[in-house]
Amino acid sequence: MPEADAIILQSLLKAAPGYVSGSSIAEILGISRVAVWARLEKLREAGFVFEAIRHTGYRLIEEPCELFGPLVRAYLALEGCRTSLLCFPEIDSTSSEVERQLADGRETPFAVLSSRQREGRGRQGRKWHSPEEGNCYLSLAFRPHMSPRNMQLFTLWMGVHLCREIREISQLPLMIKWPNDLVLFEKKTGGMLTEARIDSDSTRDLVFGLGLNVNGRCREWPAAFAEGAVSLAEAKGQPLPINPLSARLVACGIRAYDEFCRGIDGRKFLQSWEQYDCLKDKQIKARSENGFHCGRADGIEDYGALRLRTEEGKIVKLRAGDVSLGSTETLSHSGQ
Repeated sequence: MPEADAIILQSLLKAAPGYVSGSSIAEILGISRVAVWARLEKLREAGFVFEAIRHTGYRLIEEPCELFGPLVRAYLALEGCRTSLLCFPEIDSTSSEVERQLADGRETPFAVLSSRQREGRGRQGRKWHSPEEGNCYLSLAFRPHMSPRNMQLFTLWMGVHLCREIREISQLPLMIKWPNDLVLFEKKTGGMLTEARIDSDSTRDLVFGLGLNVNGRCREWPAAFAEGAVSLAEAKGQPLPINPLSARLVACGIRAYDEFCRGIDGRKFLQSWEQYDCLKDKQIKARSENGFHCGRADGIEDYGALRLRTEEGKIVKLRAGDVSLGSTETLSHSGQ
């Protein structure tokens, strides 16, 4: 019964701060009360703390700080999201696992989640630094069968929705740095990466990845990574519960994808983008396939290109590239 723990935890979370009787849980699962007690004992070994009162039932007092698959699934159920979830304490790359699952024919949508990656992937083949537990590495798999032309805004669209969700969870002023970074106080907190397989001018497989520094200690990372990075916990001054946060990100990503496929209002999207655009009206330096450009950021085009206004007043439109604020020589290495 692989989902039994998730069902037990969902019942306890739904009843909180009240109690759930062992007999009611046993009835839902079709097992004995002794079997329920045994599963609760296993959950205690995983870091859960329960209060048990005779003739009343069980109450959840404390959950583990580490990522725990059945608990994320329980929170997902409370979010009304039934998406299939694979959860790993450590993995090479969540996006690599998605690709393996897609190759095996797994039905979409589904999510792969981990708190540590050995081979995190970034844009243009770069490596995403993801060495420690306590963070959120998430990849979502879809089969949209949509024209690549209609997918141009997808990463930016997902970024707006996830930025809004993380802001609500953390109460921190998270912003988006075009094209795919999440930043706090001009330091990188997360990165997004969209990869697609295209057949006959149709997007067949779509993998969206998010790497988010949640409870990591970025200041202890190697200097090359630490200087421009910050975690939500470091910015907030306290750790964030990783399991409900991860569930909300999965649910948010699935909802955002569904809305995108129904068709988006480009004008409303551009208005939403402006709320979270950390580059707007700032002096920036950009590197694209056509070389280096300096000027003032002027928002984005309706198809997602960055607008850069030079000192001469010319508008340069960048469909892809790396951007840094001011005159710094360090350009962003975006990814997941």
